[in-house]
Amino acid sequence: MRGWTALLAVALVACGGGDKGKGEASSTSPTSSNPTSSNPTTGPTSSAVRPTYYGDVAPLLVERCGSCHVEGGIAPFSVHDADAASSWAAASLAAIEAGTMPPFFAETTEDCEPVAPFVDDPTLSASEVDLLREWVDAGAPVGNPAMAIPVTPKVLDHLEDPEEVLALQEPFTVDGTQDIYQCFRIPLPIDEDAWVTGLEVLPDNDLVVHHVLVWSDPDDESAGKAGPDGSYRCSGEPDIWPTELVAAWTPGGSPMRTPEGSGTPLHPGGSLVVNVHYHPTGTTTELDQTQVALDLTYDQPANYVTWYLVDIPFGAQVQPSASGESDFLIPGGASAHEETVSLYVPDYIPFTLPVFAITPHMHYLGTDMLVTVRKGSDPDDETCLIHTPGYRFDFQTSYVYDADREDLPTISGGDTVDVRCTYDNSMANPYIDAQLEAAGVSDPEAVGWGEDTGSEMCMAMVGLILPPIEITDLL
Repeated sequence: MRGWTALLAVALVACGGGDKGKGEASSTSPTSSNPTSSNPTTGPTSSAVRPTYYGDVAPLLVERCGSCHVEGGIAPFSVHDADAASSWAAASLAAIEAGTMPPFFAETTEDCEPVAPFVDDPTLSASEVDLLREWVDAGAPVGNPAMAIPVTPKVLDHLEDPEEVLALQEPFTVDGTQDIYQCFRIPLPIDEDAWVTGLEVLPDNDLVVHHVLVWSDPDDESAGKAGPDGSYRCSGEPDIWPTELVAAWTPGGSPMRTPEGSGTPLHPGGSLVVNVHYHPTGTTTELDQTQVALDLTYDQPANYVTWYLVDIPFGAQVQPSASGESDFLIPGGASAHEETVSLYVPDYIPFTLPVFAITPHMHYLGTDMLVTVRKGSDPDDETCLIHTPGYRFDFQTSYVYDADREDLPTISGGDTVDVRCTYDNSMANPYIDAQLEAAGVSDPEAVGWGEDTGSEMCMAMVGLILPPIEITDLL
């Protein structure tokens, strides 16, 4: 039932933009054997070589990849720079063809046909991949900038001119070898009701910040828990009541923004509790003073939003495996192990709630997630919300439906949300070294459910649009 207490304004949007593309470059450095290392550039003969960066591929690269591959972004080069894009062309194409880039993993599959597409899906069409392949095969020429096709530059995605930027009251020291869940009380600087329409978590030290959850504390219960520095040790929740989840940040995430005409309520006299999961380096002492930027409106919106957390601590039940096992346990060495958790939507929820977004969450072993809704008691009436084969821990994106409200999938009281997670706990997993280090072991061992990085989770956050009522009023 506590899953219905989690309130979140909107999804964390994937890096990259565009309508239907799939074309960001790999983080792997180009090699000396790259045929583009002596590519043609501008000059009298370059106009005869097609396609070129300026004449053909720049609009595609910038539109599909330019939000991450931008100066100062998280990617290793900028596609806005002709020479850099050319130098990385072969590595980029290899990553695209391998399906590792861009980091947008929602797909239509045999198991899932979502009812609507997703916003900012950067998947490249076959003809766009062919264009990039032709460019690479030609030596990735830059071409003539005087003949460049106009391109609208991409910029880093931040909240513009947020109304408030709130910091942890004091820097927090992160050391040792064990994961830390620390909650930080931030009193709200408002004297009337307000609604969050945008929130950006600004991690101060990404060496140790694993993820961040921002919770509301309308009665300022955290004041009785916090020490002189404004913080207290907690679990994956803020350990207060009432509370609702306002926003979240995970690696690869961008600012959250509410759907048009909606917001997350805050009240004067209350606080925010910033719940930070720290994963120490194990060798250094680090400081962190993460900030939270807020866009607010003081006019009550027509709708509120909430996140329905399908997770074991919030009432989800582990379903028995094919062999009859009912415990959440991933055997050591297993390469395609499945676990399914299910959460029943209380039948006292009196609304049919549109689903506007989905956020999958697993750790290093997670490779695939399928989220479906069983409608009422009819086992054949099932809606697929999302399928993310190729899930990666380092790009945990929220997927926002690109549809009008009346065309969104819905969840009602009496429905059941099923989350099927697939894990690779073998040495073939490219993230196995990180998992072994987090777990403190040298070889793959059985892994159970847990919030620490060395354990695993199978959680789907389902974004719902509500009438203007706070979900805690129903509990």
